[in-house]
Amino acid sequence: MVLPTKWLLLALLLVASAAAAQPRSPVRQRQDRRAALPSTSAEPIPELYVAAGNLTTVAFNGPLDRESLVVDRTRFKWVDVGDRTLVLQPFADLGSGERLIVKVGFKDRALPTLAVLAVVTDSTVVDGNVEVDRRANTPEALLAALAQKEAELEELKARSAGSGPANLVLSEWLTKSMKPRPFFIIESPADTSGLVVTESIGYEGGSSALVAVRLRNLPGQKPWELGQARVAGPGGVSVKVLSVQLKPQHLAPAEEGLVVVESKAAPWAPGKPFSVELVDASGQRRLSFNLLAM
Repeated sequence: MVLPTKWLLLALLLVASAAAAQPRSPVRQRQDRRAALPSTSAEPIPELYVAAGNLTTVAFNGPLDRESLVVDRTRFKWVDVGDRTLVLQPFADLGSGERLIVKVGFKDRALPTLAVLAVVTDSTVVDGNVEVDRRANTPEALLAALAQKEAELEELKARSAGSGPANLVLSEWLTKSMKPRPFFIIESPADTSGLVVTESIGYEGGSSALVAVRLRNLPGQKPWELGQARVAGPGGVSVKVLSVQLKPQHLAPAEEGLVVVESKAAPWAPGKPFSVELVDASGQRRLSFNLLAM
């Protein structure tokens, strides 16, 4: 059936109007450029201009640690880290004023050790290839690292000055009613960490509690270095860990050492087991075990 001319014109106008009403993707100029990582905290974070449907490749003049990438992957259709490159493509354009922070570390020991970038969307441009200059070990970067280490040293000195036996009394952490509390060790049958707990004891002070664990690295195992500790009370309720220390600093194969975990509150209760997890510095060797107050 042939439509009358006036109805045909009306149909064409409706189609044209619907097409005009569809939002148009902004036309952006694709650019290749260079940027530099800041040497001091006073310098701004470099920005990356990304857009939906476009791949942005960032090339660094330093080897990247692929496992160190920190990014909200739910916002990106494509995220890939190579030996020296980072590739990004968002699912959709970022909103006006929105900034997503991306962090990736370097494998070597040069400074800065971490690249921090702000991902944004611009209505006029999109980055195709960005070469990021690390400016490794510049005087500014070395001075910034020195200032950070000096601050850490002063904090360590302050803690050491107040950690002697007399300070335990002066701080009222040590009380007249304090008694050591030995723990019964509940071995984990599925443990494959290559570590064994030989003894454990607890102390409840005026402001925190200590769990001391004597630990042995079994023969034939790799050297073990303490990374972090987690403590959970009866029922699996997490207890805040204030500090954790190992003496000596590394356990060689067949060597025994002492781990001391300081928690905000005592994780034990009479007749109820609580759990401790010790993780090495690499995050690969984990020792989990339960203790029961005697």
